[in-house]
Amino acid sequence: MFCLLFSLILLPEFSRDGSTTGSLLYAKAVGSFRFIDLGILLLVASHVAALACSRTKTIYFPRVLALPGLAFLVCIVGGIWYGSLHGGTNFFFDWRALALGVGLYFVWAVWIQTAAELNSAVHIFAIYMAVRILVLYALHLAGYRETLAGVPIPTFDGPAVSAIVFTALLALGYAANSRDRLRQLLWASLAAASCLIVLLCFRRTYWGELAIGTLLLLLVQQRHRIRSALVMCAMVCLAAALLGPSFYARLQSFDFSRMDSEFSADNADHLGDLLDGWDQVRQAPLMGIGVGTSYSTWRIRNWKSESVMVHNAPLHVWLKYGIAGLICYLWFHVRLSVWLYKQAKRAPPAHAAFLNVAFAFLLAQFVMTLGFAPWPYSELQVTTQISFILAAAFMGMPIRPLPSGLKPHG
Repeated sequence: MFCLLFSLILLPEFSRDGSTTGSLLYAKAVGSFRFIDLGILLLVASHVAALACSRTKTIYFPRVLALPGLAFLVCIVGGIWYGSLHGGTNFFFDWRALALGVGLYFVWAVWIQTAAELNSAVHIFAIYMAVRILVLYALHLAGYRETLAGVPIPTFDGPAVSAIVFTALLALGYAANSRDRLRQLLWASLAAASCLIVLLCFRRTYWGELAIGTLLLLLVQQRHRIRSALVMCAMVCLAAALLGPSFYARLQSFDFSRMDSEFSADNADHLGDLLDGWDQVRQAPLMGIGVGTSYSTWRIRNWKSESVMVHNAPLHVWLKYGIAGLICYLWFHVRLSVWLYKQAKRAPPAHAAFLNVAFAFLLAQFVMTLGFAPWPYSELQVTTQISFILAAAFMGMPIRPLPSGLKPHG
């Protein structure tokens, strides 16, 4: 079951240009439902039934996150209603992946009920990702590559690269927490391999995710900070040696005031995209434009004449779900980061290691979406990964309410 769902994280939902689906599983099956939607709904329904019928299995979600989460769901309903009043047509595209991710939380919860099951899930994920990363290296060395700005890269698929970023942070955190020399070496090797492939993919968003996540992880972890930093620095040096001058040029392209090189030529489009979205928000600051609607662009007409999303998460949420949606979105993520940070301080070392990684990765991902990254909940690959991280963080907690009728041992 884990390998099936982990495969979904790495299965591209869209082609590189976004014009076609990346797999037949994403093709339409019945009405607005795709084959993958029907499969996940069947999977979720069976696991919800298992939870309802079992006297030992429980579902847990932190109370402090329930209110902002439910409030945002209300904002989604409001966005659909408002969009329908303004000629909206496709009401499912923007939040469908979020709904499926919420459903998958119940699937993960069935399989991650104890700290031991969390440990098994983490190791299965690490082994699965290690195999997939080795395959990417083999294909890259064999010449089966994509290109970005003229540079050969292992893969362009953003959600897959983000999953590798999480793998790098996970391996780094567990290497620092492990006391066995062999396990330390294996985890450190996975961290190094993951870090290097993220750098070779040449995607600035995920370079930023990796950098911010590593910094946060080093700040919260208690042991082997210098060793962890040396592993990541060594991979940066190796990537710089392999990529040569293009590596430094790509770093310079983070300066969005520069638009004069081949590695920063798209900066104008990113800025124009945000400004076009901001123009729409200024015209309707309270409700935005609603779900299922599009708007005409002016600054990026050479790229696309109409747009349905902005490559900036808060601005996109404001545009689609109004100012209330933006408040709930920020409220949820702030409370989530605080919860993960505080729980990591009081959890046993084995679970604290995962909580620290979850805190570092999710906060790094959130910070990057404040810039030029899209709303992460519009892609099924991303919501599948996030649902796994949250289920492992919440369900793996050793201190949870017990099912009714059960008493603690001892």
